[in-house]
Amino acid sequence: MCFMNTNVAAIDLPSSAKLVASDQSDTKNISLALSSWDRERGISRLNITGKTVTNVYQIDGTSLTLDQMFKPIIDDLENRKFSVELYCNTQVCGGFNFRKNLEIFKPPFMLINVANYSVVTAKKNNTAVSLIASKLGTTIYLQVVSIGINENDLIQPDIKSETNSFSFTLINEGAIVLDDLIYRSGSSTLGDGPFNSLLELARFLKSTPTASIILVGHSDSTGELSQNIELSKNRAQAVADRLINSHSIDQSRISAEGIGFLSPKTNNSTEISRKKNRRVEAVLILP
Repeated sequence: MCFMNTNVAAIDLPSSAKLVASDQSDTKNISLALSSWDRERGISRLNITGKTVTNVYQIDGTSLTLDQMFKPIIDDLENRKFSVELYCNTQVCGGFNFRKNLEIFKPPFMLINVANYSVVTAKKNNTAVSLIASKLGTTIYLQVVSIGINENDLIQPDIKSETNSFSFTLINEGAIVLDDLIYRSGSSTLGDGPFNSLLELARFLKSTPTASIILVGHSDSTGELSQNIELSKNRAQAVADRLINSHSIDQSRISAEGIGFLSPKTNNSTEISRKKNRRVEAVLILP
């Protein structure tokens, strides 16, 4: 189950970090890496049981390297008397052989670039913190797992909540209405824009390379069904073309469909309700 929870061990996260997913368990046994991967010995591990909180963050549009991001975090942990048992990156960790033994939160919340990731394991008495970070393009994905941390050791960091954001809605609901689009009257020609929903959708697709979308056009109930299906598909295709031509999204990741008035959001009794039904939705497809 995914829900937002901003309680996390007191670590110094970048101010631009966005909490995108969270999970918790009252009692859970966790096995954390204490060493890099070795062909003969594998990975040394710390087994620890306790209340477990997992938070996943994304840091978009950053020039920070993983080492630059982790330095203040490690300093903060050491100042709080945590012992850093492991700090390694990609090849030092063991590349893919190390990565395949990590427990990672489900995509697209957490993504791992096997060519650029870092891992930190720190412990203090019967508590521990595990951090796994990876950078794809200009986005850093960070998973923070806190085990056995007392309530007094938890803080409410100044992290931007994404519960109302475009990407959070798309990921958690699986679809989102592109509600600011404007078409020329009675046609499928998309206005000049710019449209914030398309900027947000393009940003999401660029930062989530495993995702693709189906654009679904909807209409009100005025006119014949066949004509509305054709019009709604053409409007969805106009959105796809804009994303491809103006936002450099690969056309293999986008398709367009139209279903006319077969899936209304509300009745068609007033102009206001008909306007709500005339829409294009982006439906998220994940591998």
